[in-house]
Amino acid sequence: MIQMYNMSKVYSNGVRALDNLSIEIERGDFVFLIGSSGAGKSTFLKMIFREELPTEGHVIIDGRNIERLSDSKVPYLRRNIGVVFQDFKLLKSKTVYENVAFAMRVIGMKGSIVDRQTKNVLDMVGLLHKARMYPEQISGGEQQRVCIARALVNDPGILLTDEPTGNLDPDISKDIMNMLKKINLRGTTVIMATHDKNIVDTMRERVVVLKEGRIIKDTERGLYSYEVNE
Repeated sequence: MIQMYNMSKVYSNGVRALDNLSIEIERGDFVFLIGSSGAGKSTFLKMIFREELPTEGHVIIDGRNIERLSDSKVPYLRRNIGVVFQDFKLLKSKTVYENVAFAMRVIGMKGSIVDRQTKNVLDMVGLLHKARMYPEQISGGEQQRVCIARALVNDPGILLTDEPTGNLDPDISKDIMNMLKKINLRGTTVIMATHDKNIVDTMRERVVVLKEGRIIKDTERGLYSYEVNE
């Protein structure tokens, strides 16, 4: 589903964020992406979402070489990719329902479909009863669940999460991870960048370790015990 071949990313300031990286991620995989700050985790996710393009090598999503896509086809690629940010990025002036529905309206979906799918995903994350509330009226954990609902409303095949539990307490983090695992078991490929050792060690999913833009370890059902600074 996701393939990177000899892929490097060098920014205009000369920083080599990713260095000759090759990896394959199959449909339905759950992958933890770990590494110290500056290891290249966020850039890795941006390459999949085509927020950045490779300087060298190739990124292929569902058989499509994404750096060769015309600008008009990029939105179609992104419809199949949900993204969850650590800092929520919810629209404060819109309700929970409107925040989630907005992701469908911007791609021109019809009102009846928007309403049905928005209610379905809010129900799935346990927030249908708070659909008319605003972000400031719900807790941090609930805001993160709204972000997950927004990322899933277009039924993407890939879900990218960048430190989704970074600002949450352990109990809420556990709830979020249980939700992500359920989403994964439905067939969605989940890639999660994280520093949370306990979550990685508890879940025992595939672990990819980045250091200075290179993959230094890639193991099935791994642990965070691999030293990311080694």
